[in-house]
Amino acid sequence: MTARNRFWVLAWVFAASGAILARAAAPELRVPLATPSGEINDRVIAADLHRHTARLMELNATVRCADLLRAPAPRKCPLELLPAAREKLSAAEVLRRSRAGVVVVSNYYKCTRCPNWHSGVASGFMLTADGAFCTSYHVLENKASETLVLMTGDGRIAPVVGLLAADPVADLVILRAQGNGFTPLPVVAAAAAGDRVRVLSHPDNQFYVFSEGVISRRFVDVRPAGQRGMLAITADFAKGSSGAPVFDESGNVIASVNNTRSTYYNTENGAHDNLQMVFKNCVSSRHLLDMVEAR
Repeated sequence: MTARNRFWVLAWVFAASGAILARAAAPELRVPLATPSGEINDRVIAADLHRHTARLMELNATVRCADLLRAPAPRKCPLELLPAAREKLSAAEVLRRSRAGVVVVSNYYKCTRCPNWHSGVASGFMLTADGAFCTSYHVLENKASETLVLMTGDGRIAPVVGLLAADPVADLVILRAQGNGFTPLPVVAAAAAGDRVRVLSHPDNQFYVFSEGVISRRFVDVRPAGQRGMLAITADFAKGSSGAPVFDESGNVIASVNNTRSTYYNTENGAHDNLQMVFKNCVSSRHLLDMVEAR
């Protein structure tokens, strides 16, 4: 067997077990996330992230999304999660403690309208120090994406190299980024209507936007493939926020941002007039906890 064939046999074995190795070790890459005065420069961050993703592609240090999806994903994976936090914190303290564990999930894709490559933005959060993180399944399933790269809240960039578990009905996936020393966040399933919540996400390429609100209701979302438990919240988010963590007052992740639904007064004849309300819907963390087997 040639060396090339041995590599692909090993790659298939890792794929079948829920993990895929990148073809080359990624270099340590970091970007500054704020100016000396503490302000975020979205254009600079987006340009740095795109440039480093292109470099990782050139170094063969990334894994194609199609390869991550090639083998059937396990429904569960063994992880050791942090214990739940108990102390109630101010909004500023939740932001300070959690930011390093809230990630940008960037999809790198070839434009169909120009010859260039582009980087899209979604959100996610770290589960373990050795690279396991959660985002929305539809972020991975995007057929236009060539590869995914992660950027942490302290500016660290790493390729996404493995698929650990997936629940397409709940629209959640647990992936692995290359490396160690990440900042994990605690996850709990306890949430009640009226509880205060906070969201940290990246709406419309605006990085690390923090919002606050309450759980307006808990409900069941019935889908063709099954049903899932959801939270509707009043904290703000938008496109690019998919997969972001929803925090309780102690900084535990209680849900994952998923979608918005707009209600209009008039929807006759295909018209959408007089916007009444926008529902901000999130997947309950109980589905994520169902995907984790304790070590």
